[in-house]
Amino acid sequence: MKNKYSYFYILFTIYIVLFFSITIHAFSKFHFSQDDTVQAPEVSTVPVFDGMGDDQCWQNIPWQSIDNVWIPYNGSVNQNDYSGHYKLVWSSSTNLLYFLIEVNDDAFVDGFVLGQTADVYNFDIAEVFIDEDASGGEHRFDGPGTNAENAFAYHIYADYPAEGMTSTDPYVGDMAASPPNYNFHFPEFALRKNGNTAVWEFSLIVYDDTYSPSNIDPSRVQLTLGKIIGLSVAYCDNDNPNENPKVRDNMFGSVWEPSPGNLHWQNADYFGKVKLVTSITSVSEEEQSNKTNVIKFYPNPASSSSQVILDNSYRGEVQIKIFNILGQEVFQTSVTKMNQLMTQTIYLDYLSSGIYFFQTQMGKNIYSEKFIVTGKR
Repeated sequence: MKNKYSYFYILFTIYIVLFFSITIHAFSKFHFSQDDTVQAPEVSTVPVFDGMGDDQCWQNIPWQSIDNVWIPYNGSVNQNDYSGHYKLVWSSSTNLLYFLIEVNDDAFVDGFVLGQTADVYNFDIAEVFIDEDASGGEHRFDGPGTNAENAFAYHIYADYPAEGMTSTDPYVGDMAASPPNYNFHFPEFALRKNGNTAVWEFSLIVYDDTYSPSNIDPSRVQLTLGKIIGLSVAYCDNDNPNENPKVRDNMFGSVWEPSPGNLHWQNADYFGKVKLVTSITSVSEEEQSNKTNVIKFYPNPASSSSQVILDNSYRGEVQIKIFNILGQEVFQTSVTKMNQLMTQTIYLDYLSSGIYFFQTQMGKNIYSEKFIVTGKR
């Protein structure tokens, strides 16, 4: 009998150690929607820039969500209005990064003209924030004593083409009183729109903080295996094509930001991170990454409410449950998933501060994630 109790005591101790190890890891990454760190695999064949996103190089690369609400800060996303995500690969032979961005939006607003209309971020645009050595810090053109090229805040605009056609002539600027022209940082570019879906495909040259507009070549970075880059992706959303002047309604980013949000354009401390790898390192890691992208719970940490986002091909009844740290069920509901993307608001007013677990069951598949309740705002 004594040996039996000793055996269970050892198992219980191992469980506690593993639990707190996982919990600490969760605390270290809950600010991010995109993976922390994103693995960007090298590809031998680069994409064809047609805005289709069906090239072999994009296959089996996990999507990274662009779903954190920066404007209005910590707001919510209506799935009928917007959803977005991106993929990233690289090539040592071309020395370029390659991006695939897909956005579903109920209204695409263009018409930007440099120096004549409202600022570019008041239109529907994609943004890439990149800090080649992940050093962080300020990078404002107009900031006192700052190095503008410490990082780049690319605001990528193009007129939305007719259905099934592509736009290949972007305007790319950064935030400044006299915006620089960075179009040539993007050697290939294609934007395609079909219905409420827009797809960007483009390549990007990476420069370091010695960048000088009068002599750019020495600052070009040689991409190498294992390199860590600071990087986030964002989308500016205008919901009213008829207003004049245009005013941005929302901004969504791939990582969490502290209040008041929209800090990337001036400070690289908040960028996510990307690691250049040879490939997705193992089947188990790829499966885990794909699993993570099936379900999102945000904001996380949460207070009065959060949203569960399910993004997969499953259609049918979804069971949603929440458990406290003791494993006690504190919430249960069921909903019907009819589309690829589903968003369900969960109200958390009755929960005290602490760590919780939410669980979704879709058919035979069960997914679980941790989240944190911070208390009422």
